[in-house]
Amino acid sequence: MKNFIALLKAVLILGCFFLNSTKAQVGIRTSNPQATFHIDGAKDNPSTGAPTSAQIANDVIFTASGEIGVGTLSPATKLDVRSANNTDNAIGIGETTQTAAVAGAGAMRYNPLNGGKMQYSDGVVWQDLISAPTKAVVVANIQAANFAIKIPYQVSTGIAGWNEISDPTTNFNSATGVFTAPRTGVYLVSFTYDFVRIPIVSGYFSEARYVVNGSTVVKKCIKSFSNTSKQAQIAGSCVAGVQLNKGDTFQPQIYQSVYNGNLSLRTDTTPASNDYGFINLSIVEQ
Repeated sequence: MKNFIALLKAVLILGCFFLNSTKAQVGIRTSNPQATFHIDGAKDNPSTGAPTSAQIANDVIFTASGEIGVGTLSPATKLDVRSANNTDNAIGIGETTQTAAVAGAGAMRYNPLNGGKMQYSDGVVWQDLISAPTKAVVVANIQAANFAIKIPYQVSTGIAGWNEISDPTTNFNSATGVFTAPRTGVYLVSFTYDFVRIPIVSGYFSEARYVVNGSTVVKKCIKSFSNTSKQAQIAGSCVAGVQLNKGDTFQPQIYQSVYNGNLSLRTDTTPASNDYGFINLSIVEQ
């Protein structure tokens, strides 16, 4: 009888364990699991509430739908290593001697031959993994009524209201004239401008300025004028390679020390007009 009671207790305890396990989340090195199975690598998560992005960076989770997150609690794919902390999101992929057919379509490997390269299996052969991202190519001009755009005296002024001709990566805001770099690298920029006709005297000059992140002038192209005492149009251009980091903003600006007041750019909206097509901008990612 005693043995029967002991056995019954054991069955009841075991039954309760399985019942709780089917409904609860399992945590390793944490008493506060955030998913079906949650490993806190550094054991630094709080006992209550949500962990911070820095704390999540060393965690691994398995969701109820079978997705695995490394450094993220919200995996969007079967394996997601995109940590918000962004300190180490690389995935290590090694070599294999398997044929592409044995590895199966969709498999990936590192091939150390010829300097090293990544390859994927199409189910028949190992294909080289080649990446050719769409690069930023901005082409824009200003189409505005005569005397509509004015540049104040000795104030560096950004040009807004561009007519966008090309922008396949949608990194140029035509309304503000601000470009945001999609990747770190060199961008070749060409900018031309022209003012309406005014008298020219000694010491007058204008500048095309390339401004990064709203305040840093990385390039100036200065146009100065001798004492001619004649009516002329103040124009300038600037071509330069600009180094930008991913997320940097860039804007062409004009500084004029020509007229002590608001000086109008030479613009029009009619292609047949003599004042059309003088304000142009191109940005080409190298």
